[in-house]
Amino acid sequence: MPKQNSIAITGAGIAGLSLAIRLRQTGHSVQIFEARPREASGEGAFLTLAPNGINALRALGLAERVSSLGIPTTGIEILNAAGRRLALLDEREAQRQAGAASITLRRADLLEALRQTASAQGVDIRYDHALIDIERKADGVTLRFGNGESAHAHWLAGCDGVWSRTRRLALPASPEPLYTGLTGTGGFLDCPHVPSSGGVLRLMFGESAFFGYIKAQEGPVFWFDSFTLDEETAIGRPDPAALAARTRAQHAGDAAPVRDIAAAVTSVPRAYPVFDMGHLPRWFDDRVVLLGDAAHAVSPHAGQGASMAIEDAVVLAACLTAYGAPSRAFRAYETLRRDRVEHIVRISRRRGAKKQAKGPVALFLRDLLLPLLLPFDAKTTQAVQRYRADLDPLVLPAA
Repeated sequence: MPKQNSIAITGAGIAGLSLAIRLRQTGHSVQIFEARPREASGEGAFLTLAPNGINALRALGLAERVSSLGIPTTGIEILNAAGRRLALLDEREAQRQAGAASITLRRADLLEALRQTASAQGVDIRYDHALIDIERKADGVTLRFGNGESAHAHWLAGCDGVWSRTRRLALPASPEPLYTGLTGTGGFLDCPHVPSSGGVLRLMFGESAFFGYIKAQEGPVFWFDSFTLDEETAIGRPDPAALAARTRAQHAGDAAPVRDIAAAVTSVPRAYPVFDMGHLPRWFDDRVVLLGDAAHAVSPHAGQGASMAIEDAVVLAACLTAYGAPSRAFRAYETLRRDRVEHIVRISRRRGAKKQAKGPVALFLRDLLLPLLLPFDAKTTQAVQRYRADLDPLVLPAA
């Protein structure tokens, strides 16, 4: 018979590890089951944690540690393919008002900090455990895995990403993820000739693709690329050398230093097709609740995916403390989170659409209108970033 406070989590990513840490801090027994092997669970290049994400980490006791691992990101510069500045957003004052700086860091470094903390708190993390079935019982749930093992818990948190097996088993009527038409690549390059970006994330609407980079004074270039690609090719794991060649070719005509950074790319381990979720009617049933991309996959164009996952964890843990019974806590959690994350999904879709503009007229209008519209977009972003999950997660955020 599972204990009343025993919780199983599927997925050892940002959402799952954050939830495990917070639940251990509030007295729960937690096991995490990850489908992938340990060495594959840290895939991904880098991400930016916005002030709301850093503040959510305060509830886990990790804000300062994680902030020390990355590059303080104080602004965003947007350029066209010729290198002409379309906009420069200095975010330092907005970050001061939000109570935290944005940090750009390797995804693997964030995951390792979360893993180390979870393990130190006694969280049992098991890899190579692909979920194949959920059996509900009067006293909890039984999970069955592809390796023949099983586990029992009072309830289950599905934190297993956009292609969540937990969601498909627990809520089979849920919609499938939608391919946005864009695929991303990225990585790290030693480019001593490229100057520091001074804490600014530089984004270029290139001739054929969207490119972004940030570089600290002595560190490598953190770069990413976003381009249109048909879904079949995108999900087919393109060849690393072919991906690198594509990156070099599609930025060869762009202004320096983007073309120079792209020219130095010799291998890209994998591509990341960008999916998001349509409206999910429910995020929970009596024994299962979804968090992070499993509930509300956010495409990366708003820079909020990781921050939303950490917020989810903090808010759900607070709801469990406040309401006790899982079903009541799950309902309160969904009420508190749904409008906010769906708002951010919409923002991200709009930004992604701008990256797909083609033809001289569309490009002319984008370059003309973007500087006029960006201040309004920035205010929306700043409102999102001001939310403090660490202070009172049971209060509905303004955005």
